[in-house]
Amino acid sequence: MSDFQAIEAIVNVYFKALYEGDADRLLDVFLPKAEIFGYYEGELVMLKLAEYINILKRMSPPNTIGEDFDMKITHIDLVADIAHVKTQYLYQALNYVDYLSLLKINDEWKVVNKTFHHD
Repeated sequence: MSDFQAIEAIVNVYFKALYEGDADRLLDVFLPKAEIFGYYEGELVMLKLAEYINILKRMSPPNTIGEDFDMKITHIDLVADIAHVKTQYLYQALNYVDYLSLLKINDEWKVVNKTFHHD
């Protein structure tokens, strides 16, 4: 599998885990020291991965509230062992854009940072 395909695969695991509320699968996608930054309803959010996962665990996953799966990669910028991936998706009636920073560690791609915005 090429690096490009491996990145697409890990981001698709991220999408499925978000959609189904699968915290364990999300933990597999992210580096344990990953951090999440963005604005939620106008408020700055700066979270460690564990805090982010705990918030998601308290929310109803989109698949349980009848929301269609609407998640896609819009751009991948890959240079050697680093990548930035831009995504768009619907989550609890909000349209999100994420920028995921990935790093290849021991031949495995992991998300090391997430920044996000929603409309």
